Amino acid sequence: MSAKDFLRPPNDSAYETDELRTGPPLGYVAEKVRRNLEATHSLIHAIRRRVPDDHCTGKPASGPPVSVKEEYLLPTALYAFRSGIAGYLALNNMLALASENDLDDRLLAHSRDESKEWLDRIDQGGSVTG
Repeated sequence: MSAKDFLRPPNDSAYETDELRTGPPLGYVAEKVRRNLEATHSLIHAIRRRVPDDHCTGKPASGPPVSVKEEYLLPTALYAFRSGIAGYLALNNMLALASENDLDDRLLAHSRDESKEWLDRIDQGGSVTG
């Protein structure tokens, strides 16, 4: 193997294309996606802390009660967070980071300040212009 085998493009070639576009600046879009990630990070922490585990919907005809927290709130918020990470990294030409194992779990283990620092590093190291 040569060094080229290890130095792949940051978005991998399957996710790259040249485009001409007219619309809001990608920096603006990336900033909105970042704010969404920050809010979703806070939302997941709030759900985990404040929603009781035993808060359930009405008991179904058969089987155990369904946990609102585990069956509805967390899966939806976690999916939004994972999708937001991929979108944010793609906008900043750093999509390869999204393939890191358990990236979303590691980011959710961060405090608000640690999460902000990680996002700052993406802003500094990435580029919305390619």
